[in-house]
Amino acid sequence: MGPVNLTSRLEDIPGVESVTVDLTEEGGGINIRLSPGADETDVLERLRTVLIAYGVRSAGPESAVSEPADPLEGIGVEITITPLPSGGARVEAQSRSVRSFRLVAADPTAIAQGVADAWSQVVGRVPVEIIDVHVTPEGGLLVSARDGETERTGAANTEIGWESALTLAVGRAIGTVAVDVERDLSSI
Repeated sequence: MGPVNLTSRLEDIPGVESVTVDLTEEGGGINIRLSPGADETDVLERLRTVLIAYGVRSAGPESAVSEPADPLEGIGVEITITPLPSGGARVEAQSRSVRSFRLVAADPTAIAQGVADAWSQVVGRVPVEIIDVHVTPEGGLLVSARDGETERTGAANTEIGWESALTLAVGRAIGTVAVDVERDLSSI
């Protein structure tokens, strides 16, 4: 069973708009674009089932998304989220030379959007729209972003702390932090 068959199976999942499978090169992987309005939880569960069937991931016990000792090491930006007495939050992104902050409502999507906007400004990228923030029953945090054409979902484990998980999931969703598909799907 080669990548072509795997690609076809993944493309047949309702809610998947397109799939690119590159299992031949180092650093290759599986890139999936969701259709607008797709049920992410359903799509991820079906993806997991197909990946197990093709031997790309194990059928072992489900666990929350696992992260290395310091999952934020090497991302190049420090993110700080501070609750405000007024009920909102202050989101700050800082690199070695640039600092940006946003004042946002105390709402998961608004905070994720603040992180995405500040982060994008610090690294000099066009901001993207955060369209959904979701916590899975297993403790996975999923953040979905859309840049007008492409929708991407980033995942992280809340066991590393909410601020770190939100930072990691947003970074993956906006494309500034690398994604490990097998590890990120392990919580679904």
